[in-house]
Amino acid sequence: MLNKLSSWILRAGCACQLWASIPHLQAQQLIWTDTYNGGVVTGTFSIGDHSSGIGVIRMELPAGATVRKALLYVTSVGGTPEAALAFQLGSIPINLGPATAGPSFNTLYGSNVLHTVDITDQLDPALSYHLIDLSGVTTTFKEFMLVTEYELPGMGPITLDIMHLGLDSQLQEDYMLTASHPMSTDSPVAFATMAGYCRDWISDYETVSVNGTVLGNLHSADYNATAGNQYGACATFHYANGIFEGIGDDSIDVAINGPDALSTLNTLIDHGDQSVQVSYAHTPTLDPAQQQDNIVNLALLAYSAAPCDNAADPLGPDTTLCPGDTLVLDATRDGAGYLWHDGSTAATYPVTEPGTYVVQWSHPLCTYDPDTIVVNYVNVPAGVLGADRDFCIGDSLLLEPDLPDGATFSWNDGHSDLSRMITTPGVYALNYAVQGCFAVDSILLTVEDCAYGVEMPNIFTPNGDGVNDVFRPVAFQGVASASFVVYNRWGQEMFHTTRPEAGWNGRNLSGQPVPDGVYFWVLEHVPDQQPGTRVAQSGTVQLLR
Repeated sequence: MLNKLSSWILRAGCACQLWASIPHLQAQQLIWTDTYNGGVVTGTFSIGDHSSGIGVIRMELPAGATVRKALLYVTSVGGTPEAALAFQLGSIPINLGPATAGPSFNTLYGSNVLHTVDITDQLDPALSYHLIDLSGVTTTFKEFMLVTEYELPGMGPITLDIMHLGLDSQLQEDYMLTASHPMSTDSPVAFATMAGYCRDWISDYETVSVNGTVLGNLHSADYNATAGNQYGACATFHYANGIFEGIGDDSIDVAINGPDALSTLNTLIDHGDQSVQVSYAHTPTLDPAQQQDNIVNLALLAYSAAPCDNAADPLGPDTTLCPGDTLVLDATRDGAGYLWHDGSTAATYPVTEPGTYVVQWSHPLCTYDPDTIVVNYVNVPAGVLGADRDFCIGDSLLLEPDLPDGATFSWNDGHSDLSRMITTPGVYALNYAVQGCFAVDSILLTVEDCAYGVEMPNIFTPNGDGVNDVFRPVAFQGVASASFVVYNRWGQEMFHTTRPEAGWNGRNLSGQPVPDGVYFWVLEHVPDQQPGTRVAQSGTVQLLR
C-alpha cells in the first residue's frame, strides 16, 4: 500500500500564490495519506551523530483500540541504499535494507535515505512503549519515528498526511506542503517535523516559518533521544476526535522552541486551505566545515477532513410541493461536480412542478451513487368561499366551505366551526392548510333591502270572470312614484296611469274593449331607496278574452 501510494502521490506542481521573496519549491513527496475514523500517535527515538545507542519509543493507545496502520520510519545518514540493520523493536524483529529503502537527499555527511517498515500486523496495541537496543552495533541509522493509526468505535474523522522533504541540505529549504484534502480550522491542524543534526540554540538550529510567520527555532536535545545526544528533534503527539496533545517536550501551541517540534496551524491558515508554505532556515555551526549539516526528514499534517460525504440520501426523503411554491434541492458536496436528470450542472436545483428528480456526482477522490427524490403536488382547493354575495335585511346566509379531509382551518373572527350562518355583512376570511400547504380565501357579504321589487306578468284575460281580468304588476314594492303606459302594435296609446297597481282592464282611452293580441307596455318608476334614480322597464303582454 505504501509503495503504491508513493508512486502516484508525488506532487510536481502547485497553483498556489508564492511568497515574492522566497522561491518555494514542491520537492516533497506525499508518502502516506489516510482518512478514517480514529486517532494517531507518534513516538520517536534518535541517536543523533552517535553510531550506537539504546532507548524507547513510547506509544500509548486508548484501551480497546485496534491498530489500523503502524509505520516505522528510519533514516540512514551517510550510508547507502544497500545499508542494512537488524534489530528488535520491543519483541518485533526489524530488518532494514534495500527492500525498505525509499526516497533520499544529499547532506554534508552523504546520502540521507528514508526506510519504511509496515509493522501493522505485529504491533501489540496494549503495549505503551517499545525498547530499541542499538548498543552493540555500529550503524548509520540515526532517527526513528513510529506512526500508529488506531480505530475505536464512535471516534470522529481524521486525515493524516506524511511528506518526505526532498531538498538537499542547505542553508534554507522552502517547501509548499500540499495536503491530500482541504483542512478544517474548526479542529486543530497539527504540524510536526522529524529532524536531526541541529544541536543547540546558539549556533546550530532551524528557524521554522509557516505561511511567512516565524514559529521559532528547532533544536535538541529531545527528551527521547539517547542519553548524551544533543541532535535529535522529532515531534511526538496524539490526535483524535479533534483533540491535539503533545507528548514529552512537545507542546500544541504555535511556537516552536528547541526540541518542541510541534505546532498547531489553525491561526495561520484559512478554513479549507489545502496547502501551506514551510521554510526551514539553518543557522549553522561556527565550524566552517559544517555550514550545511542540517537534516530535515519528514513533515506531518494531522487534521479533521471528511472529503467523502457519508450521507446516503442527501436530497432527503420524497416530499410535497405546495401550489405557487418553489422547492430548492441542494446536492452540495465539497469538491464535487453535478449532473441533474435534465443536464443542468449546478449544486442546487429549483423545483416548481411535481416529478422525479435525479442527481449524479463526480469527485476526484470519492464515489457517490446517484440520488433520486420524488416531489408530489398537494392539491389545495381555491375559492372555497365562493364569489362575493348579497343577502336581504333580516335574512341569514350559510357559508359551507368544502375542504379536504384532514385540513385545518381558522376564521379571521375566531369562529370555531367550518360551516356558519352569517347575519352581519362584512369581509369573512378563512385560513386553511392541506398537508402542510397554507391558503386563504375571503368573501364580501353585503346586505340589501329586499322590500323593493317590480315584476310584470306576460298575459291577462279581461273576460269578466274575475280571474286575471286586469294587467298590472304582480310585485310592486318600495316604489316612490311611477308611470305606466300601454301601446298597441301601431304605437297608439291604449292606457296610461301613475298608479300601475290599479292596472289596465283591456279598454282603450275611449273605454272601448280592444281586440285580442299583443300589446306593448312601458313602466317607469323611482325606488324609495334611490330617489334620484328613475328606472325604466318595458315588455309585451298577450291579451286573451
